[in-house]
Amino acid sequence: MMLFDGRKEASFLDKKIEEYVKNHSVDKELAIIQIGENLSSDKFIEIKKKLCDKFNIPVSTSYIKDSLSDEVIISLVKKILDNDKVSGCIIQLPLPRKSLNKLLDLIPLEKDIDIISTEGKKSFYEGNFVTLPPVVRSLKHFIDGNKINLNNLDVTVIGDGDLVGKPIAYYLSKQKANVNVLSDYDGKCKISCQLLILSAGVCNLVKGENIEHACNVVDFGSSVINNKCVGDLDMNSKLDHLNFISKSPGGMGPLVVRYLIMNFLGI
Repeated sequence: MMLFDGRKEASFLDKKIEEYVKNHSVDKELAIIQIGENLSSDKFIEIKKKLCDKFNIPVSTSYIKDSLSDEVIISLVKKILDNDKVSGCIIQLPLPRKSLNKLLDLIPLEKDIDIISTEGKKSFYEGNFVTLPPVVRSLKHFIDGNKINLNNLDVTVIGDGDLVGKPIAYYLSKQKANVNVLSDYDGKCKISCQLLILSAGVCNLVKGENIEHACNVVDFGSSVINNKCVGDLDMNSKLDHLNFISKSPGGMGPLVVRYLIMNFLGI
């Protein structure tokens, strides 16, 4: 069993970003918008902001009260998006209520670096891979770095959410992998595949002893237990029979935020 070091891999991406910023004028702004209070969102926004500051990338953060009406919130978000200085936007998820999901469709395609608007997702699911969602780019980094051949590879994706499971399953299927999506895995059944993607967001859901020998595991899951982030893979279970493991936290997370910024920069 070998652990994939996401932080180490992220340092290589940092060099690419630094080189780009050194040789290009970055005068446009990345706008980060949060609706309502959310401690987890605060943490993720702070990570993104610190990284932008590190590379001298202009960034603004806007906090909008969720006590405001949908109409007022929409108006405020539109004002931010219509600013010519803003060339990329992140609307931090989760949103406080379903009626605000319409905010995602306010993001113009050219500013949708997360690929979360209906227009952005439509382009992606039509096979336009010029700009990939950051989670997909991060997984591709893992696959390419570990020389995993996707052609006819048996892949299981646990979790079918719009942000991780669904786009990853689609992308892998387009790379000719045999993809099986489990939306309601109970943590008890044996999993037979060569690449396992976890995105259920259920603490320690998957035990190593239920995973096939020599399988590669990529954990995107994240839960907060006793103020500590924990992934879907139980790292205290039997894992020595597996191949590469990207655990959570410390695996995909550092890459996702870098690729988000790289989407903003167009690299």
